[in-house]
Amino acid sequence: MVATPAHAATIDVACSPAALIRAIATANSTPTTSDTLDLAHDCTYTYTERIAGPGQAALPQITSPISINGHHATITRDGNTDNEFRFFNLPPTTAANLTLRDLALTNATVGGGAQGGAIQLGFGTVASLVDVQLTGNTSGNGGGAIINNNGTLRIASSYFKDNNTEAGQGGAISSSGATRVEGSVFVNNSTSPIADGNGGAIAHTSLSAPLALTASIFTGNESQGLGGAIYNNSSSATITNCQIRSNNARTGGGIANFGTLTTNVRTTIRGNTASFSGGGIYNFGTLNTRNTFIDANAVTQGTGAGIHNQGDATLNDSRITGNTAAFGPAGLHNEGGSVTLNHTTIKNNNPGNCDPSNPAVSACTR
Repeated sequence: MVATPAHAATIDVACSPAALIRAIATANSTPTTSDTLDLAHDCTYTYTERIAGPGQAALPQITSPISINGHHATITRDGNTDNEFRFFNLPPTTAANLTLRDLALTNATVGGGAQGGAIQLGFGTVASLVDVQLTGNTSGNGGGAIINNNGTLRIASSYFKDNNTEAGQGGAISSSGATRVEGSVFVNNSTSPIADGNGGAIAHTSLSAPLALTASIFTGNESQGLGGAIYNNSSSATITNCQIRSNNARTGGGIANFGTLTTNVRTTIRGNTASFSGGGIYNFGTLNTRNTFIDANAVTQGTGAGIHNQGDATLNDSRITGNTAAFGPAGLHNEGGSVTLNHTTIKNNNPGNCDPSNPAVSACTR
C-alpha cells in the first residue's frame, strides 16, 4: 500500500472566533501542504484570552504554510479584557509561512518584555501581508505591531496606524530579518519615552539582512530616541520613492542611520522635527542619496536641520532647502564626518547652509 499524499485544502471559516482556531489547527495538521482559510465576509473575530501553550497568542502557532483571505474581516482583542496576547506567532525553525490578505488586526497587546504586539516571526519563518491594516497594537519591548526575529517579512499595500511599543525599538515594526515594504502607509506610530526607543515606525538592526522601503508614506510617527520614522543600523537599507513627512524624534526627526543607507528616486524628507540634531536625517553611518529632496525640516535646540552628518555622506542630484535650526548650520552640519556633493543644491536654510562645519563641506555655499 502506498500512502496517498495530502493535498492543499481551502477551508471556509465561519464567523466565530472558535472556528478560526479550529481552522488553523486543521491547516497545521498537514505541515507539508499549503492551506487557504477563507474568513467570513466583514466578520469581526473578537478574542478575550490567549489559548493554552506557547506563543502568547489568541490563535494557534503557525507551523505550516497557511494563507488567510480576510474578505474585509477583522481580528481583534476585546477592549474590555485585561488579558494580553498577540494574534499570530511563527515559532523559529518550523515550516511557518503565513500570508494575510484583506484583513485588519487591531488592539493586540503583549506586555512585560514581550515583542511583537500582533505578529511575531521567528528565525527562518516567512510572513507576507497584502492589504492588511494593523492599528492600535502594543508591545512591551519592541515591535508594536510586528517583530521580525531573523525571519522574512514582506508587506504590500498595507496600513499601520497608532501602534506603539512601551520600551525597545520600532513603534510599528522591529526587524532583524529581511524586510520589504511596498506601497504602504505608516501614521502616528510611536516608541516610548526612553533613551533606546528608536524608530517611531520602523527599526531595522542586522549585520546582513536587508531593509527595502518602496513607494510608501511615513507621517506623524514619533520616537523619543533616534529616528522619528525610520531607524537603520544594518549593512543594507534602501528607501525608494518614499514620502517621509512630519515625523518627530529627539535625534533624526525623519531618519536616523547608523548603518548603510541609500535613498533614491524622488524620495522626499519634508517637515520633520528633531530636538537636538538631524531634523531630516541624522547620519552616523554611510549615507548615499540620489534624487532626494530634504526640505523644510527643523531642529529646535541644535543644528543640522536638513542633515547632521558624523559619518560618510555622498549626496547625488539632491536638494537641501528651507530647513531651520536653533543654531547654524541649518542645512547640512558636518561634524567630523566626510561629505561629497555631486550636482546637489544646498540653499535657503536658516541660519546658514553648511558653515560652520568641521571639516568644511566643499562646494557648499555659506
